[in-house]
Amino acid sequence: MEVNSKTIKCLLEGHGKFIKHAEEAKRYYENRNKITREGTNIYKDPNTAEVNPLRLADNRISHDWHRLLVTQKIGYLLTYPPTFDIGSASANDKVLQTLGDDFPEVSAALGVDASNCGVGWLHYWRGNDGTFRYHIVDPTQVIPVFSDRLGSEVVAVLRCYTQLNPETGYIEEISEYWDDQKVRFYKKNTNGNYAYFDYPEIGEEMVHKMGAVPFIPFYNNGDHMSDLILYKDLIDAYDKVVSGFANDMEDVQEIIFVIKNYGGQDKTEFMQDLKASKLIKVDNEGGVDTIRAEIPYEARGAFLDRIRKQIFVSGMGVDPDPQQFGTASGVALKYLYSLLELKAGLMETQFRKSYAQLIRAICRYHGMSEPAKITQTWTRNAIQNDLETAQIAQQSMGVISDKTILKNHPWVEDAESEQKQLEKEAADGEKKQEQYRFPALNQEKPPEADPDE
Repeated sequence: MEVNSKTIKCLLEGHGKFIKHAEEAKRYYENRNKITREGTNIYKDPNTAEVNPLRLADNRISHDWHRLLVTQKIGYLLTYPPTFDIGSASANDKVLQTLGDDFPEVSAALGVDASNCGVGWLHYWRGNDGTFRYHIVDPTQVIPVFSDRLGSEVVAVLRCYTQLNPETGYIEEISEYWDDQKVRFYKKNTNGNYAYFDYPEIGEEMVHKMGAVPFIPFYNNGDHMSDLILYKDLIDAYDKVVSGFANDMEDVQEIIFVIKNYGGQDKTEFMQDLKASKLIKVDNEGGVDTIRAEIPYEARGAFLDRIRKQIFVSGMGVDPDPQQFGTASGVALKYLYSLLELKAGLMETQFRKSYAQLIRAICRYHGMSEPAKITQTWTRNAIQNDLETAQIAQQSMGVISDKTILKNHPWVEDAESEQKQLEKEAADGEKKQEQYRFPALNQEKPPEADPDE
């Protein structure tokens, strides 16, 4: 594909809507909800710009429902990242070493990006030391170019970002166009156009030799949609009601005086008389009444309870209220996690395909043949009945393979290591049995008794 300034501008123009939604989801993930960004006093009249004198309090209380639901899903699905089996123990070890210690953290970060933005992006490259390197990329920087086929294959990626030029002190807009063979570098000039430029120590373009476009999308679901859209309006309503309740609590502490035929001059004199002598001057047939607003606590409480429940239903999460759990166990616990499991399953379906691309990229890098089949084992991080799971594993012996049983046993984290340990213990046990049945032939015989003694 021929890439020029017009191509880059066209791709960036279509990316604007995605950036808007992604940044909004990130703000909610950071608990910077709409109510905290509404500007001036929420009780200000938009026509007259005057604030209601009875509404002086202006609390803005946001709630981190979005972060809670995203953290639930990522903790449930990716606390224990998947393990991979490509059919060879040595190849499995090579893949595991290449993924390294950062794999769990990177997997969780991809899950957060996908939940917020609808997609997380992983970039892999050849490090300066010759090792396979990979890391996440901000989704707002990445614009995919898809093929015309139904499979929606990513045939190229345009990555756009800003960086400081240490020589000029100005912020520059850089674009990188990656395909399956090379990357080309562009910079926005003073005319607003993008032109080739020499990237430091690289040049205008570079052949990456990764065998494919070195960017992998990790989609949140089949619709490539953020989680926030499912319950954003509910969060805004909850924030507004709680903030209004806090404002009422603060405002009603002030007593409103209703004065008929006041004998003083102004409100300053009125307050001075009230403070000094606890008396108020009124004319004939005058009087003073007081008003204190009543707060509809029960109605608001019922409304908030309903909104809270709907947030967890629409967000497909687990309400952490202890009253929801009680003494639940076994099947009851699975029921509590049913909605979360559905949502996590949709993400797992998308992530499986993306992880497979990563494993094949690692195999290509190390000169190994790309596996036709990659077995992925996923472990949920949920409250469970370990006794029940262990009993199921024991009853499955002879029905399914021992390797599958080990992978699903609640106490086993690494099935490969556990299998090796079992084989070692079995070999040691056989050795001890052999020594018991056949004593060593070179063992010294006890001295024979002297018949004369």
